[in-house]
Amino acid sequence: MRFSPLVPFRSNPVRRSGAGLRSPFGTDIDDLWNRLFELDTTDRFGSLADFAPSIDVSETETQIIVKADLPGVEKDDVHLELHDDVLTIKGERNEETKEGEGEDRHVVERSYGSFQRSMRLPFTPAEADIDTRYEKGVLTVKVAKPKDADTAAKTIPIRGKWV
Repeated sequence: MRFSPLVPFRSNPVRRSGAGLRSPFGTDIDDLWNRLFELDTTDRFGSLADFAPSIDVSETETQIIVKADLPGVEKDDVHLELHDDVLTIKGERNEETKEGEGEDRHVVERSYGSFQRSMRLPFTPAEADIDTRYEKGVLTVKVAKPKDADTAAKTIPIRGKWV
């Protein structure tokens, strides 16, 4: 089974603070500025501080396993969709807005908001071939591979000139 199509991607647009106020220098200056002050406000996809769950994808001979870390997200706030061969995890992590009387926030590093992570599978599974569990803030999705999936690499002979 080819592993390259199993790389998760985001299909929602990236939100940036100060939308419309784009630097003519792009994100290079932002990256330099963040490194200068040791701020890490960007994730590896370039969005600013929006909640984006970390995902692990592994594969066995019989299944593909996707694990998503969703700390602070209730099970009812997570949705799993399958459109043809694209598996999508959607949800929302809500901000805790309870502040005590006279309590001021000094540091807010945790991020909140809607999220969506998608990955293209190398086949289109049946709904019955997908098993899910949500435990301790970790969503585990197991997708059974079709029994007739030919996972062996094939050698294609290279011939001489066209006749």
